[in-house]
Amino acid sequence: MFFFTPRYLKQAKLLHKGVTRFIDYKRDLLPQAKLDEITALRSTLEDAMKARDRERIKTLNEQLNKVCENALPNAGTSEISDNVEVFFVAIVIALGIRGYIAQPFQIPTGSMQPTLNGITAEATAQDPSPGLIGWLGSFLTSTRYVNVVSDHEGRLRQREPLTEHRFAIFMPYCILHFEDGHEITIGSPKTQLMNELQLYSHLNAKPVLTGRDTPDRRYMADLPGGLTVRKGQLLARGIVHNGDHVLVDKLSYHFRTPTRGEVFVFTTNHIRGINVPAEQGSQHYIKRLAGVPGDHLEVVAPRLLHNGQQAEEAGFKRVMQGSYESPVDGYRGYADANSVGGGINKIDLGEEQYFAMGDNSYNSSDSRVWGAVPERNIVGTALVCYWPLTKHWGWIR
Repeated sequence: MFFFTPRYLKQAKLLHKGVTRFIDYKRDLLPQAKLDEITALRSTLEDAMKARDRERIKTLNEQLNKVCENALPNAGTSEISDNVEVFFVAIVIALGIRGYIAQPFQIPTGSMQPTLNGITAEATAQDPSPGLIGWLGSFLTSTRYVNVVSDHEGRLRQREPLTEHRFAIFMPYCILHFEDGHEITIGSPKTQLMNELQLYSHLNAKPVLTGRDTPDRRYMADLPGGLTVRKGQLLARGIVHNGDHVLVDKLSYHFRTPTRGEVFVFTTNHIRGINVPAEQGSQHYIKRLAGVPGDHLEVVAPRLLHNGQQAEEAGFKRVMQGSYESPVDGYRGYADANSVGGGINKIDLGEEQYFAMGDNSYNSSDSRVWGAVPERNIVGTALVCYWPLTKHWGWIR
């Protein structure tokens, strides 16, 4: 049976997010005393949520709304009250949809290819920037053309010379930081910038390997600090494909259990084999649901067996139509455990355990390596690819 978070805790989480956004948006307008008061109440709310103190949460809800309504100076009470109310209602509606019904999600890696594309990049010898028609096509296909030449000369700072950021949910990008405060923006995520576009090579440096990017078994590379950058020096040149954006259905699993063969999204907390730095918090992975509680699974490359029989669901059949030596439509079947970083080929699932595997099995770490997905980690099923307008647009199978 699928368990639910109590309604009062869900509402408390929405309140916490709303208050946090209120602080972020109004920080420069709030008197310090009010800012401290709201921040303290938010911390008290966090403690009450951890303790599951329903009555305390109810009281804090009233207090936080009242304090926020009267927080901003030099405005009429009715105006502030109306604005704050509209602000909170809008946030609650947006977060409610995202929290309980549907959530947008960008495919970060190639572990589900060719069913779904992750973010990829390819270096080019010449400036890849297209003409006007080409730019229109790049918008429709969510493609970016990178041609970045340094406009500054100096040394990169020692600590985190390269940081990754995100514009909305569509466009991850990086910022190169200099010791004197100068910054250069590069329109590519860090993994693709360091690997495919080889920023480190343009800077005549060796990349710093910081671990393995678990979803598609890639090593994460970072940039060493203190490097000297010349003005006019080429930093990155190539084409970045932003990957597929999907809408995750978070509602249906409240009324049914997950079904074998679905493409699903889950969080990485409570999964021992996935090592995520504490400062990053839990990540989201997307895989195909290969096994449900009680299943006995076995991989006999390129086939996947359920309880001794070849998997019959459409998604599995599509993956198994090819092999490593003879791929069909990009599908190569399921890899032996030794090809995905270890683990075993025979698995028995217990209660509330689900098994995740990528369609791009030979370049996708899966539950054989880092363990089964606990039921509480499941976010929802990937419903539709809404962007970009490529052959993947539409319902996900």
